[in-house]
Amino acid sequence: MTPIRATEHVVDRDAPSRWASRLDTTIGNFGSLGARPWAEVSKIEFLPSIRVGDPEYVVPENWVPPGQMRLLSVRTRKPRIEADGLPHVVAAWDESIRRSLFALALPHQTKKGVRRYKPSTWLTNTAVLLRMATWSAANRPSPDGHLWSHLTRSDWAALRTGVSGSSSTQKLVGSLAERLQKLGLRGVIRDFPTFREDPEQPSDGGPAREKSRRGQPVATRTQKTEPRSYQPFSDAFVSELIRRARWLHDNLAPQILQCWESLREATERARKAKRASSHPSIIEERRAIIAGMDWHDADGRPLTRLPWPITIRESRRSITTDVWPPKDPSAINMMVSLLQALNFCTANFCAGGRSSEILDANDQSIGVDGEGRLRARTFKLIDQLDGQARDWPLHPAAMKALSIQHELARIVRPGDATHLWVLLKEGTGPAGSPLHNINEAVIRAVEALGLTHATGGIRPHSHRWRHTVARIVALSLVAAPQVLMDLFGHRDLEMTLRYMLSHPEIASEVKQVAEEVAYALAAEALKDAESGNAGGPAAAPLQIGLERLKMRWGKDALDADTLGEAIDILTCNEKPWSMVRPGVLCTKAVGQYGPCTQGRGSPDPGACRTDCGHRLEMARAKHQCEGALTALLNEHVAAAAEGEELRVASLEGQILATLKRWDDVRDRCIARNETARRIWDTRQGAQHETA
Repeated sequence: MTPIRATEHVVDRDAPSRWASRLDTTIGNFGSLGARPWAEVSKIEFLPSIRVGDPEYVVPENWVPPGQMRLLSVRTRKPRIEADGLPHVVAAWDESIRRSLFALALPHQTKKGVRRYKPSTWLTNTAVLLRMATWSAANRPSPDGHLWSHLTRSDWAALRTGVSGSSSTQKLVGSLAERLQKLGLRGVIRDFPTFREDPEQPSDGGPAREKSRRGQPVATRTQKTEPRSYQPFSDAFVSELIRRARWLHDNLAPQILQCWESLREATERARKAKRASSHPSIIEERRAIIAGMDWHDADGRPLTRLPWPITIRESRRSITTDVWPPKDPSAINMMVSLLQALNFCTANFCAGGRSSEILDANDQSIGVDGEGRLRARTFKLIDQLDGQARDWPLHPAAMKALSIQHELARIVRPGDATHLWVLLKEGTGPAGSPLHNINEAVIRAVEALGLTHATGGIRPHSHRWRHTVARIVALSLVAAPQVLMDLFGHRDLEMTLRYMLSHPEIASEVKQVAEEVAYALAAEALKDAESGNAGGPAAAPLQIGLERLKMRWGKDALDADTLGEAIDILTCNEKPWSMVRPGVLCTKAVGQYGPCTQGRGSPDPGACRTDCGHRLEMARAKHQCEGALTALLNEHVAAAAEGEELRVASLEGQILATLKRWDDVRDRCIARNETARRIWDTRQGAQHETA
């Protein structure tokens, strides 16, 4: 893809970190904040241009991840308590909640050291904190205006359930109460939870009376009525959605965007002429634009029908049809929205990123050097307030989707903007503004394509693509955990395993697929051995065993009926051989001796040796072997030229081990390469001397 020239001003990415450091230095000793007068604390500028005493707090847009968190309403906190009280009580409430909100923005001690809440976490926590304060003021008002210190243990229990019925929110309420208590004990705030005992509790140290549950219904565990929302998409849904996306990208996307741009220009001309878009002449002009387009597929054939029906708007009603082109301009608008949603799904499916990471993409994120990578910022699991740059490998299909998305965004966004995902009509901002809610666009696209039935009854929100990638990789790759840790940007394996096993059936699927793949590889290996194309020390005895089996069955060659029986016999009663690396199998059974285990035991693929009698190399490994020899010999030349004796010795050992794998590969290599011949002859000479 042609590199896209940057038009956006350079963003100072270090500004948030410098701001935080400067704020911490300005405040000084945090432990003295609680004792400082309100007139002093209220003037502290704890957000850019925002003081503790200001009417509202607004977190800078580039401090939170792309998506709905960047909506102004979501980034704004109004530190007001919706409850009635005397003027001095209301003033005390106001000071207490502002001190609490400010304190939550300061660094604090955690198990991983001193850290501060990231802006997105602060926004989430403070939204709940404001609800806690409102409940306290409305249900347990204190005559001196306290919000937290006067609440008893039973008050806190009532507050948890009063704030929310969600177990996760109730857990957060408890965490925030403990956090405020620690801040108070450090002297950061004055009003903090003390978790006082209830007045009716005995004060003489005697035992408390246990509450009776007589007559109350027996508590039962709440059963979930629907599957968890992070389940991966089914294979049928993924294949059908991506198939339709790729067809649109290959056949119709450029023409849709060209038509849409012409329709927008017609609307703009009507606006300048002070005519409404509903004027008959404008309607006729827009319909003529659609009818006058040269609609054709990728092969240049006239396009009169889509390969599948789609729900569009026509004459102010929804219809499902495969006829193309549509008559109504609103159908073209809907197709552009569909195209943007499918672009996002394709990119998300290929990259496996979080929705905020995909939404962070801009013109500079794609096509800079043509290496097929997406560059964006991640806000999860990192300390920088404004995120950290990283990149993802992209399939050519995803690169094409993002290229189309760039053209779509160019049509509607302001001339100096570079964001890729755009509002298509006025909503939370003007048309062309950054798109924050991609989930609704994807849901509408799935409905328009008639694929809602394939989503498993769960909203097709964007995070399900991440779990889908985890499932597919888990089913496909031996080293799936390590691959996913790198792709997902996780800090530890436990997080990755939660994604891999997010669906209860994935573990059994992984086992089934692994067995089927191992069975197929064993079948391929037996065919290679039968034809004399297998390599490795295990190839010769395997070939002899197969000849004996064929003689017993009276067969000249393995057929479909005898192949399965041979696999069962030779793989120890359906115990599949393990794959050491692509094209290399270990035929060692659990009770057999092997150098990888230095005795009997389960095979250890990580310690596999080329001279092991259980090592079987498939015919497909021949080409890989020749490529490996070429690379090793080139590296040997470079190391020798630089005088790196230890590296030369190590490479000669690797070259010798690789030369042993295939007789015909070795013969070709030593015939054309003097270094390979010398290494092999040296080994042969050493063997003769030993003999």
